[in-house]
Amino acid sequence: MALQSLQITAITAMRARDVSRPTAEQQEAADQRPLRDETPRREPRRGRDRDRDTR
Repeated sequence: MALQSLQITAITAMRARDVSRPTAEQQEAADQRPLRDETPRREPRRGRDRDRDTR
């Protein structure tokens, strides 16, 4: 109920927009990364002990 009386001012909205905007470095890294549907699918793991190192 307390959140219903919360008012967002123009200044708060602008600050939130600036905070959520990625830096140029982050944007460049994201642009170089392949999209999720462009990456090859990995084989699903079958059992927990398959990749474990047995000594």
